[in-house]
Amino acid sequence: MASNPDLVIRGGNIADGLGGELFEADVAISNGRITEVGRVSGKGKEEIDARGKLVTPGFVDVHTHYDGQVTWSHDITPSSQNGVTTAIMGNCGVGFAPCRPQDHQRLIQLMEGVEDIPEPVLSAGIPWAWESFPDYMDWLSQRNFDMDIGAQLPHAALRVYVMGERGARRDPSTAEDNKAMAACGRSGPRRRARLLNLAHPQPSHLDRRFHPDVESRRG
Repeated sequence: MASNPDLVIRGGNIADGLGGELFEADVAISNGRITEVGRVSGKGKEEIDARGKLVTPGFVDVHTHYDGQVTWSHDITPSSQNGVTTAIMGNCGVGFAPCRPQDHQRLIQLMEGVEDIPEPVLSAGIPWAWESFPDYMDWLSQRNFDMDIGAQLPHAALRVYVMGERGARRDPSTAEDNKAMAACGRSGPRRRARLLNLAHPQPSHLDRRFHPDVESRRG
């Protein structure tokens, strides 16, 4: 190697995710990327003795609700403490963007009812420095986290954003509503949204006023 790696993990049992047997090897990392797997001759600027331990790729947690936590904390715990390196949020159709100022409390109450995240914590922590989903993603991109995050566009938030009280009241969407929601949805992939997330009907999906969370179950 041209220069000493930043980190060498020595002698671990490698599970590389390809389906093969475990094998003992060193892993060299430079500039945040794996540069060598095998017997690394160069000494790392930092070294970890992994003998007798598993060395694996990071885990991707595809179902999380860190939508609020990522706005006030740089530590995405407990996931980042347990081998997860990427977390996907915006699940169950709930989240905090897009959102008009008059609907802040509505989305907080919905998240509390669906996921049992206390309203006082969300109200105190979320800065609401955005309105649209692209604004939310751009705002998050300026923050640093101890792991990677990805976001889905939550349908309940989208429905309320476009339909207002009618969306929260469970009124069927009109053709114009659907057109407006589709336009908002198309803005998401250009700003790193992965997909539109819908909720599966569950009896426990109630907001704090005990109304069924069906904003995300209708068109």
